[in-house]
Amino acid sequence: MMEGWHEFYVLVGTSAAALTGLMFVVISISPETIAERPAAGVRAFVTPTMVFFTTALAISALMLVPHLAPAALAALLALASVAGIAYLLWVRGHHRWRAGKLDAEDWVFFIGLPFLSYILLLVAAIAIWRGSAPGAPMLAFVTALLLVVGIHNAWDLVIWLSQQRRK
Repeated sequence: MMEGWHEFYVLVGTSAAALTGLMFVVISISPETIAERPAAGVRAFVTPTMVFFTTALAISALMLVPHLAPAALAALLALASVAGIAYLLWVRGHHRWRAGKLDAEDWVFFIGLPFLSYILLLVAAIAIWRGSAPGAPMLAFVTALLLVVGIHNAWDLVIWLSQQRRK
C-alpha cells in the first residue's frame, strides 16, 4: 500500500525542512518587530506555522523509515494527529488572539484547514492500520495540505513583517 511514495515524501520532507529553516531566517531578520508583538499573537500565528512544517517533515521522515510496520506507522501518525489537535485547541483557546477579528481567509488558513489536516491525519492513520487502500493517498494529501497551509501562513507573516518595517 505504501510503495511508490518514496519520491513524494523525499520532496515534501525536503521542502518542509527548507521552509522551516527559512522561517528561522525570516524571524531573525526582524526580531524587534516580533518582540514588539504580544506573545499570544506570536504563539497563535508564527509558532503554529512552524508546527505545520514540522509535522509535514515528521510524516515524511516516518514514511521513509525502512521496514516500519503499518501498525507502528499508524500508531505514530495517530499520536501526531491527537497531539496536533490538542496543540491547536490549546493555542486557540489559551491565548487571546484577535478573537472575532479574523477575516474569512485567515479563519480558513489559521483555524479551519489546520484542524481539518489533523483530523484527516487521524483518519489516514486508521485507514493505514486497517490496511485500507485510501490510507496512503489521504496521508499524502494531508502532508501536502500542511505544507500549503504553512506556506500561506508564512507568506502572510512575511507580508506583515514588511508592512511593520515601513511604519
